[in-house]
Amino acid sequence: MQIEKQQTPDGWLFYNSAVWQEVNDAYFEARHWQQNRAVVGQAMGRGKTLFFRFKHRECVLRHYHRGGLVSKVSNDRYFYSGLQRSRVWREFSLLIKLRELGLPAPLAIAGRLKRIGLSFQADLITERIHGARDLANLLSERRLPLSTWQNIGETIAAFHKAGVYHADLNLRNVMLDEQGKVWLIDFDSGRLCRSRKKWQQANLARLYRSLEKEQAKPGYCHWLESDWQHLVAAYKQAL
Repeated sequence: MQIEKQQTPDGWLFYNSAVWQEVNDAYFEARHWQQNRAVVGQAMGRGKTLFFRFKHRECVLRHYHRGGLVSKVSNDRYFYSGLQRSRVWREFSLLIKLRELGLPAPLAIAGRLKRIGLSFQADLITERIHGARDLANLLSERRLPLSTWQNIGETIAAFHKAGVYHADLNLRNVMLDEQGKVWLIDFDSGRLCRSRKKWQQANLARLYRSLEKEQAKPGYCHWLESDWQHLVAAYKQAL
């Protein structure tokens, strides 16, 4: 895959030239896709994520938003210290690398960094995983077969064997498509690093806490401790 980048009067645009041959600022504005009647859905998280169709692909447009206490000061601005140090460039580059490694992660399409003084805002476009639903959504409906828990454990192990650290491994960032294939999404602040048990176990612990948090919410999260143990056993065997 080839990353093309171009400097603009107020920042940078970059894209995967194997997917798109050009990109412009309008592609990162929701109103552009709304005016072209290309929007096929949206989702809410820290901010609104837009789904749109373009050139025979369903795409995901995500604006970068801060979380935690710092979001009270600045909702979507980050200190600018160069393109290659920015969160959007690092996530885009990591996604390109993950696809080269054959790992089930979203296809990176394009990104934008827009400078505002000493800060910047950013947006990322990836390909939508067809027919995929996140683990929280699935578990709200039914208990999943043990084979699925096994697949999740093996998939996480594949990322960990490749040295991929996922900064926010939770139920909403684990997806299953219509064929039952497991995908990991949202690699903001993720990175490639040396395989070490400490961060690998921290990743798993974060996913387990996500299960517990979901179970504590109104409604019901259909899983048992034995399901989790099945995931861990498959993870250890694959690792």
